[in-house]
Amino acid sequence: MLVGNSPTVNIRITGDPLPTSKLGDAVHCFPPDIGQGVNSALEDVCILNQALSQTNDIISNALPLFESLRSPDIKPLILLAQTAFPWQYNQDIPRKRLWTINFFIRLLLSRILPFIFSPPAFILIQNHQLSYGEIWAMAQRTTIYIYVFGLMLMSGSLAWFLYDIGWF
Repeated sequence: MLVGNSPTVNIRITGDPLPTSKLGDAVHCFPPDIGQGVNSALEDVCILNQALSQTNDIISNALPLFESLRSPDIKPLILLAQTAFPWQYNQDIPRKRLWTINFFIRLLLSRILPFIFSPPAFILIQNHQLSYGEIWAMAQRTTIYIYVFGLMLMSGSLAWFLYDIGWF
């Protein structure tokens, strides 16, 4: 009988009166290219320990608490695994080149204007003080800024071109 099912916790009650829980790589395994498989598994253990402490080791109360504490970081972690360094997804050569160009544009912009642009997610993920949610939010914010910056450059170039040919 399936009692609960989430991205981080699967509980099944078999013939045994004690529920079992899957944590870490048993639930969310990742390729080694961003180095977060073991890290996220250790975070699962620490957060489960925290949930058990808060519920006086009552597993039926701890698991829902664990899920609520852990779930905000799971989706960003999965998205980061797919985008931060996506070589494991058998991308074709043009996509690999686009990813590389994107990486170096973000790196260059973050060095020139660090108060506006964040470094690439692949670099941010190495900072243990940031949660996966914070890293994903920073990467998304930088993406928006890059789009706005690109749109401003294109608009300015178009205006300059139109001014140069006498339309203004």
